[in-house]
Amino acid sequence: MPSLTLSQEKDTLSPVSFALKSMNELRDWVPTKQDEFNIPNVPLQPRERNALKPRLLLTHDMAGGYKQDKFIQGNDYSDIYSVQYWHLADMFNYFSHERVSIPPVNWTNACHRNGVKSLGTFLVEGNNQMHEMEALLHGPPLDSGSDDDDPMRLWSPFYADKLGNHYGFDGWLFNIECEFFPFPTNPKTKAEELAKFMHYFKEKMHVEIPGSQVIWYDSMTNDGDVDWQNNLTCKNELFFRNSDGIFLNYWWKKEYPEMARRFAERLGKSGLDVYFGTDVWGRRTYGGGGFQSYKGVKEASSAQTSSALFGTAWTYENFGKEEFNKMDHLFCEDELMYGHKKGITDTVSTIPVPGIDWFVTTFDRGFGERFYYKGKKLLSQPWSHLSHQAVLPNLDYRSPQVYPVDKNVKVTSFLESKYGAFTGGTSLIIKGQRLSHRESRDLESEVTLPLFKLSLDASKGCSVRYIYRTLLQDDIKLTMSCHFLLKTSKNETEAHFFSSWKPESSVDKEDGLRATISTANLNESRCFLLPATEETTGENDWITKTIDIPAVPAGSALHLTRIEVCVSANMASLASLTTQVIASLGYLSIIPNISNIRTVNDSAHLIDLEWTDIVVEKETKEDLSDIGNEDVAVYYGTLKWTDLTQVMHDWKETEFYKISSREGNQCTFLGTSFCCQYRISGLKSMESKVPEILVEAVNREGHISSSATIDMFKQ
Repeated sequence: MPSLTLSQEKDTLSPVSFALKSMNELRDWVPTKQDEFNIPNVPLQPRERNALKPRLLLTHDMAGGYKQDKFIQGNDYSDIYSVQYWHLADMFNYFSHERVSIPPVNWTNACHRNGVKSLGTFLVEGNNQMHEMEALLHGPPLDSGSDDDDPMRLWSPFYADKLGNHYGFDGWLFNIECEFFPFPTNPKTKAEELAKFMHYFKEKMHVEIPGSQVIWYDSMTNDGDVDWQNNLTCKNELFFRNSDGIFLNYWWKKEYPEMARRFAERLGKSGLDVYFGTDVWGRRTYGGGGFQSYKGVKEASSAQTSSALFGTAWTYENFGKEEFNKMDHLFCEDELMYGHKKGITDTVSTIPVPGIDWFVTTFDRGFGERFYYKGKKLLSQPWSHLSHQAVLPNLDYRSPQVYPVDKNVKVTSFLESKYGAFTGGTSLIIKGQRLSHRESRDLESEVTLPLFKLSLDASKGCSVRYIYRTLLQDDIKLTMSCHFLLKTSKNETEAHFFSSWKPESSVDKEDGLRATISTANLNESRCFLLPATEETTGENDWITKTIDIPAVPAGSALHLTRIEVCVSANMASLASLTTQVIASLGYLSIIPNISNIRTVNDSAHLIDLEWTDIVVEKETKEDLSDIGNEDVAVYYGTLKWTDLTQVMHDWKETEFYKISSREGNQCTFLGTSFCCQYRISGLKSMESKVPEILVEAVNREGHISSSATIDMFKQ
């Protein structure tokens, strides 16, 4: 889940993400001991993006919300809806039809790892909810003895203060589709006071979370009426001015984006703060929705306004999970299928992967048929857990290029789970197939797959590490190709740089890394072949290759901008017409050369392990099937600990915790946690062998940095 199937859904204390259903629930909400489960541990990762690029907001509204994604420790589904194109998005909004939709922590972790802001939703809809609007504006009733117990007071910051930073996401969508009572003051006055509430809330959020966003939905007007404008107009400008942006309703016309940009600029704001909505389910939306959703995004972008896609899980809900991969790819990518010729990627430019000077990915989609750690299979059952979703390729890896061309061979690549993984559930699989019985050419072909667009500072030197295995034949070579952009100092010419920067060359070009360095003015480009060290890693024949990129002279700058993977193989070895796996890529990292960076002594310690909420049950012998005749204890309990890890570098911080039980020499994987708590629900053990629980901290590079043990329910 990754979590051993125990009794999670039957355990009332199993941690779940949740919404608040009313203003009364929001009023009474206070932090609890369960809250740590709901707080993300992955900080929002920085991304280099063009400030003039139109933004893309994804709004996730799926079956009412809080389905499989609510289980914080994961679940036993082999797949789950997940966003596959974070590299196009700026913000993700979790939407349900409850009053306060708190984004499930697993979504926020996935967003943050990919550099995307996570937004919750505050919603009031239907005029039978007018009492909730009054509560929002005026706050709860005050004590009768208070001097401020004034029914005529105009607005209270009470609920703005409640909707704060406790759960670690990055802002809110305010969707007000309900009018005010027409007394004791008129709706127009109340709308004006609500705008003051919004301004206060926006400024408060900016202080608590720098860069946070409060987005207003185009529903209530300046007069307090619910009247969708479908454009930025003088009727909704009041709320636009007092928020960070406006999400416009879907029934707009082609000329509206240009009108909205001009109006926003007259108000002293940017057209990029106006998000033209497209309902992916259609429903009168501009462009028609579905596979035509790109039309609305294209129209908005052409006028330098932004876009909001509503209901992006349409590709999962409408077609079923079996067709999700194909339909989601069709929705995003430019591909000729079913008469469709365009996709979102044709309109929205790719944002480089998160990170300033380091990057790590395991190619994990956050679900699979089995769960692996460093090539070792820990779990042999379906699982899904969005907190494990890695940074996925942001270039078109699905379209490998083969040279020389052999029309009798088809090469494809996908992120798949059924062929194993290095860490997680999926890896990048490269497949080959002979199309006819005619023999393929008996010569070596090179397959190139574009993987990542980046903007990483490699000026101080870095180490490129990738882990793969070959499944077709022993003589396959899998190498990386990196593209760098060089900017020399004023005191150094490009020619002098290339003559002085002489990294060790690779004797065997197929075993090294191809580093192409282009100058900032594009006057010159050089290719270097750098050597790689090789070692076997973990289990199942995974191979690690490491390449050192040397530092450049002081004053010069070297940025890594693109990575491709290249596979060299003899395609004649495809022995049949069936598809065969050629190679699998399971890990890639770029880590700065810390010998060139100021360092301190890192320390990593897990301490203060303790149990709470303990329950021990017994099973009768008739209930037992595979444990024997001895009495069996069934354990329920929440394990807590303190992580005292102190590190100098981000990539050494704890990513997650691996939880196992041990009885003698036998170790059983239980699951993973992204906070310093883990709920065990229904662990069975013979009463004479009380298990020991092992907690291991795994850092962002994937290495175990510290561990600790405790006996089951020892106090």
